[in-house]
Amino acid sequence: MQELTIKELSKTRFKDIYMALLRESQMLDEDIIKLLAIAVLLLNHKTPEIRHLGYRIILFYGNLTGRYEPLYDVAVNSGLLPVTAVIGNLFEKNERLSKSFIQNIVGSYVDTFRDQGIVLTEQQDALRTFIQDEYENSSVVIAPTSYGKSELIIRSVKENPYKRILILVPSKALLAQTKKRLIYADIPELGKVVTHPEMYSPERNNRAFVLTQERLSRLLNEYPPLKFDMVFVDEAHNLLQGDSRNELLATVLCILGARNPHTSFKFLTPFLCNELSVRVRYLDMTPKGFRVDEYIKSERFYVRDFRTGKNDGKLKLYDHFLNQWLEIDRKYKDCFDLIKGESLTKNIIYGNTKKRIEQFALKLADNLPDIDCPLVKKACDELENAFDKRYRLISCLRKGVMYHHGSIPDTVRLYLENLFHQSKAMKYLVCNSTLLEGVNLPIERLFIFDYSKGRGNLTPSQFKNLIGRVNRFSDVFSLEAGATLKKLESSIYLLGADGFTNKKSNLLQFYEKSVNVSKVDRDSASNVLLEATTIVDGEMAERHRDAVARLENLQPGVVTGQECKRVKTQVGRLLIANSVSEIDVFASENKIDESINTSLLIDGLIDNADRLLLEIKNCFIDKFDDKRKHGDLIRLQNKATVDFYAMFLDWRLKHYSAKQIIKSTLKYWREFPEKKGTDFVYVSSWGDTKYKDSHHPYWVRISTKNDADKVNLAIVRLKEEDDFFDNRIFKFVEVLNGVGAIDPIFYKRIKYGTTDDAKIKLIREGYSRGLAELLLDRYTPYVRHDNNEEIQVDSRVIELMRENEESDLFIFEAKMNLKTAPL
Repeated sequence: MQELTIKELSKTRFKDIYMALLRESQMLDEDIIKLLAIAVLLLNHKTPEIRHLGYRIILFYGNLTGRYEPLYDVAVNSGLLPVTAVIGNLFEKNERLSKSFIQNIVGSYVDTFRDQGIVLTEQQDALRTFIQDEYENSSVVIAPTSYGKSELIIRSVKENPYKRILILVPSKALLAQTKKRLIYADIPELGKVVTHPEMYSPERNNRAFVLTQERLSRLLNEYPPLKFDMVFVDEAHNLLQGDSRNELLATVLCILGARNPHTSFKFLTPFLCNELSVRVRYLDMTPKGFRVDEYIKSERFYVRDFRTGKNDGKLKLYDHFLNQWLEIDRKYKDCFDLIKGESLTKNIIYGNTKKRIEQFALKLADNLPDIDCPLVKKACDELENAFDKRYRLISCLRKGVMYHHGSIPDTVRLYLENLFHQSKAMKYLVCNSTLLEGVNLPIERLFIFDYSKGRGNLTPSQFKNLIGRVNRFSDVFSLEAGATLKKLESSIYLLGADGFTNKKSNLLQFYEKSVNVSKVDRDSASNVLLEATTIVDGEMAERHRDAVARLENLQPGVVTGQECKRVKTQVGRLLIANSVSEIDVFASENKIDESINTSLLIDGLIDNADRLLLEIKNCFIDKFDDKRKHGDLIRLQNKATVDFYAMFLDWRLKHYSAKQIIKSTLKYWREFPEKKGTDFVYVSSWGDTKYKDSHHPYWVRISTKNDADKVNLAIVRLKEEDDFFDNRIFKFVEVLNGVGAIDPIFYKRIKYGTTDDAKIKLIREGYSRGLAELLLDRYTPYVRHDNNEEIQVDSRVIELMRENEESDLFIFEAKMNLKTAPL
């Protein structure tokens, strides 16, 4: 007997009946009977993809007809208890079904999977048990978005009161969210959650740490005895990437394992083909894997291309099981018309570049009426006060449209995410891959106008991670939201739009490569510190040797079986400790040491912005290795760039607000042509013009821009320049300070913006300088030092801030750091 396959199945009349179901057509009773019979056959097949097709038929049939008895039986037998519970609630309205013996028995079984009012699937329940059983061992958890990985972290901290637990996150935004979850989780004697190296004190019994790899690296370097009992690596699939950040992540994991051989590592990811792909060289760890393979949501994939020359006027549905296309009889004049016609209450629109995201949001907003919402009005007032009334984000918000990308200040971004949650009038969020890393929003529908990510395309795994964020289980099965199983048919729309979608993009082919069930995913590892990465001669071998040598210098004795270079100077050790990868430290440390010493001998300690930036150029930037990646840092070889960052740092030292920096930037641009002899201004990815021998349009001719253009350029560049200084330049400041080359008072001013020790303590706790100043200036009775000289803030201050009508942004930030009423 020939083995049943989807390919063979698609050659039968089944395809016609199945396509009628997808089209939501009126079907003959005999066809329905045949389709359900086939679905039963498929559900009992050994191949997962075929079983999933059977489930898809049963789900779509139930949603189309309202007859959920078949789905009820399937959900019970497949362990999909939340689905069972929703249908059970529907049955209770039917007198005949509510008195059914089987219904009562199943209802009692479902109740055993309830936890704090939430019904878990069988595998969610098994996952919790697995984590509890494996607290002492390393493990990899591969579970789709919304399966409760964040709750597993909280539970682990709560159930292990005597363990020191570290949660490694990839971004500062996710750091703030994780910290807030811990604070609001009612964990007995949690103490302060350490989110910054300078919050840690060996004398204090800190239980929970939430850090990025950069902050952890600094912490480990400063405290050699520090070790952890349990380490969670969130978004662990990032570890496979071969960039310097993820090489650093692998490095700190090796150091943690060397300091405590009993540390248990927990790798959490929504996608990974092989759990052993995260094994790190020189880390003695073989993790156990737990993979969730339950199939609950079954997406509908639509495509409509509005690009010139590709416009056939047809909306198409792609079935990723049969690899078939189905034309849908719905007409739209352009992509914005389609979005309005197909949108639900909460919609995400995905793009790639920040510039295109803003442009798309503005054009969408132009097609929509004003909304009336007090929450949105307050947010607009806040943004106008903090930035400028011409900030285009404000005009978008007034139409129920929000955009979200990495050039929006972190606190503002979190504030906007909360607004999207809270305001029913906020209907559209246009964003990029910042959504892929742990941002949990109530998304009901996804539109995509550019399937790129960075300079490449979304990989199949990244795309599945993105669509997995549509209709999260907590939203689908929430009693407050009124659970509807129609949400299990998430609709994804891939759109082609002139000016927004790459002309060469093949929309149909992208679907066929990304979601076709016959395609086999594979992990692609390029991190030279992973065992799964094959080291080949050339650049990769050089990167590997350098990474291994740096690891051995950071934690002597961890590398075995080979000789490693060792630094000979203090500046060399500091360069490695601060993750300076642009320089061949072993070849250049003596020259750098000599440059710093000569400067100190001639000019003394560094105590002003101009001198600081000049020394960074002379001592470090000029010593860059041409073979290494150095990105925008190379611009500091130009005097004009050095002068700009010296001026930018001076604005920060003078405590300029964002509004003042925007005004100063506009003044600087007005004077630019006269002082610099050109009107070409570097604005990175916001540019539209090439300059001299540049390969990329990273410049604008500032004299051609109107006032609104300049204001919005200044706002995005403010965040980007802040990040560039803090993440790229400041590591050189730390090296100079480490060798005693910077005046201590000046160092405090550039690092914290103040020399006030109380303000510095609050900043180290995670408060912005602005909020720290507000608390100490206006709410002194609510800020105190305890017996250990640690600073404590009374959460009652938040209510007083509300009464005094303080900035809503400051109130929101305070609520992120202090437990009060739920946000």
